[in-house]
Amino acid sequence: DLDLVLRIAAPPDAAQAGALRAIAAAVTSGITACRLDLQIDTGHGGFAYAEWAAGRGRVLLKTDQGPVLTSTPWELA
Repeated sequence: DLDLVLRIAAPPDAAQAGALRAIAAAVTSGITACRLDLQIDTGHGGFAYAEWAAGRGRVLLKTDQGPVLTSTPWELA
């Protein structure tokens, strides 16, 4: 299990989103040697990339004030 934190202060642009999808696809297809747990750090909280990429509409953003269920993890103040 490899835990990675990716600090992104704004939603990823098209190229960044494509790169993240490629990494996730490599993990899903078994190309990587271990499971990857990618966490996104927005600067005011963090969430699981897999949860966001699943497109369910909301993610659990873990903040210093506690967890927040949000559809806009980069917009919370």
